[in-house]
Amino acid sequence: MQDQDTIAIKCKQCGSPSYFDQKSEGFACPYCGSFAPWEADYHSNTSEMAFRHLPIRLFDGMINLTHVGTDEDFLEDHWLPGELRQRTGNLDENLYNFDKGTFEKWSEREEISFDCSFCGGKITGFSTQSVFECEYCHNKIVASDVYESGAYGENLVFGNDSEMYMQALPFKISRAQAIEQLLRLVEEHKSDFVEPDIKKRIKSELKAIYLPYLVEDFSIKATVDTERGQFTFYQDRINWASPENSLFDIYLMDQLNPWDYGESTAFTPAFLENDAHIFAPMKDRELKTARHRILYRDIPPMFKSQFSLEDVRIKTWALYPRRHKYPRVNLPIWYLDKASWVKESDLQIRMAVNGQTGKAAALFLKVGKKDYKTAGTDYIRTLDPSPQAKMSDESTMYSRPVAVKYIKQPFLFKTYDIEEVLGERESKFRRWLKG
Repeated sequence: MQDQDTIAIKCKQCGSPSYFDQKSEGFACPYCGSFAPWEADYHSNTSEMAFRHLPIRLFDGMINLTHVGTDEDFLEDHWLPGELRQRTGNLDENLYNFDKGTFEKWSEREEISFDCSFCGGKITGFSTQSVFECEYCHNKIVASDVYESGAYGENLVFGNDSEMYMQALPFKISRAQAIEQLLRLVEEHKSDFVEPDIKKRIKSELKAIYLPYLVEDFSIKATVDTERGQFTFYQDRINWASPENSLFDIYLMDQLNPWDYGESTAFTPAFLENDAHIFAPMKDRELKTARHRILYRDIPPMFKSQFSLEDVRIKTWALYPRRHKYPRVNLPIWYLDKASWVKESDLQIRMAVNGQTGKAAALFLKVGKKDYKTAGTDYIRTLDPSPQAKMSDESTMYSRPVAVKYIKQPFLFKTYDIEEVLGERESKFRRWLKG
C-alpha cells in the first residue's frame, strides 16, 4: 500500500517531482522551492503498479540526501564487449538467434481477409492476429475459440511466454500518426537523413512492437568536471523506464521516455488489437549494467544542452535505484529498423515512436575500422508530440539537475543554481595541460 506522504506530482514551475507534505497540506518542490496546495485534480492515478517513491525532505532550506550519502564511487568501465557489434547487427539475425520458432512463425504468416459480420465490409489482417477491427464500422471481431479460452497461437511471443510481463500500456498512437510524426522529424533534421529512401521506408516498413521495460525511481549524485570548473549535482528520475530486452538499441529505446502509467492495464496477447510483435524480457548480463551505461551516456549531453557546456566528464557518482512493487510493464512502440541493404560499416538509421504519447526518436550510428571500443560514433534526434498529452501523477519525471554541497549531518546539502557554481571558461589547451 502506498503511503500518503510518498505521492509525487510534477512541479508546475520547473517540471521536477514535488512531494506531498502532510503538515503543510500541499506539495513542496525540493528543486526550485515552490509550493502548491493540495487540489483534488492533482492525484489522478489509476494504475495497478503500486508505486513506491522516496520523498526528498527539506530542512531549513537544505535537502536531505541520506540515500546517496556523502561519498561517491569512481566510475567503472561499463563498456560492454560486443555491444557495438550487436547494435549495428542485423535485427532478423538477432531475432532468429533469440527465438527461432517465433521468427519462423512470423516470417511464414499469411495475410487474410474476410467479411465483417456487422456491416459486411472487407476486413484484412494476418494469421498471427486474434483481434480484428473493421475500418468501416469500427467493430472488433475476435475468433470464438480465442474468446472462450483466452488462448493464443504458438510462437506468438519472442522469448519465453511464461516470463512475459502481465502489465501493459495500450497503443494510443495509430500507425498513420506514427508515420506522420517520423516524417516531421525527418523534415526538421534534413541534413542528418542522408538515406535517399528514408521516407519511403517509414511508410512501408514501420512495425508495432511491445517491449518489456523495468520501471523504477533512480537518484543520481555525481561530480562532473567541465571547462567552467568542477561541481557536484543531484537529480531524480521518477518512474524511469529502461528496456529489459537488448535486441533493440537500449539508447534509442530510452529516448522514448516519458510514459504515463496511470493507464496501465492487464496484458493478454490473445486480445492484442494491433498487429504487434511481442517480446519477453531477456536474462543476460548485458542488462544488469544497462541503466548505468544509459546514465553514463545521458549526463554529459544533459549539461551541454541545458547550460551550454562543451566538455563534461563524470568523475565520481553515487546511484540509488528504487523499484516499485510491480515494476515491470510492456510498452507500445512503433519501430523502424535500419535499411536491409545497409552494411555494418555504413551509416545506419533506426527510428522509433512512443505508441502512447507520439514522441519520436532517430538513432544515427556508424562504425569505423578501428577497435570497437573507440570506433563507434552515434547521435540521437528527438521530436516531442504537439500538443503534448496531459499525464497523470504516475508518469516519468526527470528533476532538473541542481548543484549541491554537503553542509552538515544528517546528510544535509545546500542546493545552488548551477550557474552559481560555474567559473570562467577555460581554454581546451589549458584543460589539456591539466590532464
